[in-house]
Amino acid sequence: QAAEASTRVGAASWSFRVPRFFWLFAAIFAVVAYLVLPPLFFILKSSLTTELGPDAGAFTWQHYAGIFSSLDDFRTLVWNSFLFSVGSSVGALLFGTLLAWLAERTNAPFQSVAYLSAFISFGIPGIVKVIGWILMLGPESGMINVAAAAMSGRDTPFFDIFSMSGMILVESFVWTPVVFLLMATPFRSMDPTLEEAAVAAGSSNWQVFRKVTFPLALPSVLAVLILTFVRSLEAFEIPALIGLPASIEVLTTKIYLQIRTGILPRYGEASAYSVLLIVLVGLVLFLYHRVTVQGHRFSTITGKAFRPRRIDLGPWRWLGGVALLILPMLQILPLVALSWSSLLPFVQAPSREAFASISFDNYRAAFSDGGILGAVFNSLTVSIVSATAVVGLAFVAAWLVVRTNISKRWTLDQLATLPLVFPGLVMGVAILKMYLTLPVPVYGTLLIIILAFWVRYLPYGMRFAHAGLLSIHRELEESSAACGGSWLQTARKILFPLLLPTLFASWIYVFLITIRELSVALLLYSPGSQVVSVAIWELWENGRIGEVAAFSLVFTFCTVVVAGLFRRLAHRYSLNE
Repeated sequence: QAAEASTRVGAASWSFRVPRFFWLFAAIFAVVAYLVLPPLFFILKSSLTTELGPDAGAFTWQHYAGIFSSLDDFRTLVWNSFLFSVGSSVGALLFGTLLAWLAERTNAPFQSVAYLSAFISFGIPGIVKVIGWILMLGPESGMINVAAAAMSGRDTPFFDIFSMSGMILVESFVWTPVVFLLMATPFRSMDPTLEEAAVAAGSSNWQVFRKVTFPLALPSVLAVLILTFVRSLEAFEIPALIGLPASIEVLTTKIYLQIRTGILPRYGEASAYSVLLIVLVGLVLFLYHRVTVQGHRFSTITGKAFRPRRIDLGPWRWLGGVALLILPMLQILPLVALSWSSLLPFVQAPSREAFASISFDNYRAAFSDGGILGAVFNSLTVSIVSATAVVGLAFVAAWLVVRTNISKRWTLDQLATLPLVFPGLVMGVAILKMYLTLPVPVYGTLLIIILAFWVRYLPYGMRFAHAGLLSIHRELEESSAACGGSWLQTARKILFPLLLPTLFASWIYVFLITIRELSVALLLYSPGSQVVSVAIWELWENGRIGEVAAFSLVFTFCTVVVAGLFRRLAHRYSLNE
């Protein structure tokens, strides 16, 4: 009897010590740890391991020594990466912030058109935008260069896109809609009391903007600047398609060349460059975290109701509207160049001879190609499965972080956020090395791309689910539990229906990103497992410009429709705020 009593007391003590949902937390933590930590381990291991020869597998610093042995080349590589990232992030910030201010704080027309075009930009694959701008600004047959030469009589191109300035310009164009949406929120939410006081004191509109509005928005400006800098540092399409033909290398293209050029892939050197890029991105993201954490010191929104103050631009109102129309033009111009090229047998400027050769042969050729149709099926499969996996895991993980009282639950949130330090190309290298080493038969299949996307975009799913759960009071779950409902019943009948708009928006967002992602898939695909972005890349590399243009246009139309659905959800449920 004493032994039985002791057993009961021990069991009761154990059940008391173990928090509720501990085993669910442990299982989810194990899944996230498996997804996130091994890629980091294997890329570090590869950078410190000898690849060939009798000492293969031995510890070595030779890959890092090789990088730093030629300091001039390394300085040039870092300088190109820094110049490209700073130039494009500053350009996008200046233009995007100006447009956001015009849309939210002035009476300039065409505000809804600007917002619509900004959301549509999410549906246009990055590689399609870059190819469109190359066809628009190419030095020989680019439509703008040809038109400028015809008007000015010059023989030299008006602008050479294959240069550092061309890289910066196109990257700025790509990020301007994102900056516009990010900066619109602080301008929309800013309490106008201080601005009205400045106006009452006799300040001009320019003085109010310079001394009141901009300083209050400074934390958001710095946060967006750092964010765009990081994403430009990770960019691959523009450095590869524009920079490499101009012999301009940055860190991401250097990693790609280490694997895709030469007789044998140089995984050690690629991993060493990847580790350096991870460290650099991690430092900048830490700075971003510090800036956003301190943003509360600039808060002006209180419980008192207010209406945002709009400035009457007077006779300059329509000039502001024309500036807002530049945002849709940035989306339309590349598509115009693609539309023109899709109707021609080869790239040529508009002329009487070119109009005579217009046909739909490229469309027929593109959509009769079994490889291209297979890439569409592969992309849909990969993106649907990846988005579903991200949203499902993020929902449970975010619920454990927000709703439970497990003491170390914050570690799950930090672990799920860790993939943010992985640039897309680096994630491709890490997953490749991981599954070339582990006895898991996923290499050469679509599953390896799905796993890479699952890891890379888990932080985005976490942020959507975390914000959605914070908006739902826990009293609803407590009431369900008091009525005898299990956690699964509560999640199925209360949480999931209330969170459905947020989760669906998260699903569409991840779907849109993964269906146009190139850098990760480019290192992981094999014959038969190409996705759409890789198919477009291969068509471009093979010089099939007309088919690239035709296929890209049709595919872009489909993704833009999905982006429009995302925009409706964001507007209806205020998901963009």
